[in-house]
Amino acid sequence: MKIALCDDDCLELEKIKNAVDEFIVSNQSSHQITVETFTNGDSLLCQITKHGGFNLLILDIIMPGMNGIDLAKEIRINNSNCKIIFLTSSPEFAVNSYKVNALYYLLKPFSGTELKSLLNKTLDEIDEEKSNSVVVKEKSKLTRVQIHTIQYIESVKHTIIFHLRSNEVISCYGTMNEFYDILLSDKRFIKCHMSFIVNMNYVISISNKNFVLVDKTLIPISRQVYQQVKNKYIDYFFEKGGGLL
Repeated sequence: MKIALCDDDCLELEKIKNAVDEFIVSNQSSHQITVETFTNGDSLLCQITKHGGFNLLILDIIMPGMNGIDLAKEIRINNSNCKIIFLTSSPEFAVNSYKVNALYYLLKPFSGTELKSLLNKTLDEIDEEKSNSVVVKEKSKLTRVQIHTIQYIESVKHTIIFHLRSNEVISCYGTMNEFYDILLSDKRFIKCHMSFIVNMNYVISISNKNFVLVDKTLIPISRQVYQQVKNKYIDYFFEKGGGLL
């Protein structure tokens, strides 16, 4: 597991690094964790371009030049699944932080205990994502698909199409009913239309007609279920960020 820390304040960056290092020492999981630090968004983006992405980003929001929100938007273009924890001294960025699918939002000053608690939750979520999957029967093979990689599925006549975060598309003959139980039992997924089930982790906004996903895909919402879908969407993201603002 690779963690990147980015804060333009060197003293704050050292404080964050110390808390993460203490967490690594005390952590009993099977994860091998490495940490890299950055004082600006440009250097972090350069590192990602050259050497690949990170599993977790802990980003200050208020930074000169590229702020944390803009940095996250750039990273999200090619990596929709990395976890992001925002750190800031002002609560005014809370809404924007969830538009880039931030996992948590922590106000400064924070304690090492608070940050380590979020790191534990993040590892638990990563482990849960890796453990859940569905088997899709394609024409000549069986493909195991990890649930957290599914952006949405759609039904077209008698074909179920899985749209994955990697832009890969997998399809099989069948009906939505075959996948209802496993997907809709997962709080991330919601049925918003008779032909669509969406992973809310990839949603950046909702209107009375559509979900908008991180890749700008529009997913229709049936008028009859809009209010129910909207309430579930709000509840889901309130639960993700509950108590941290």
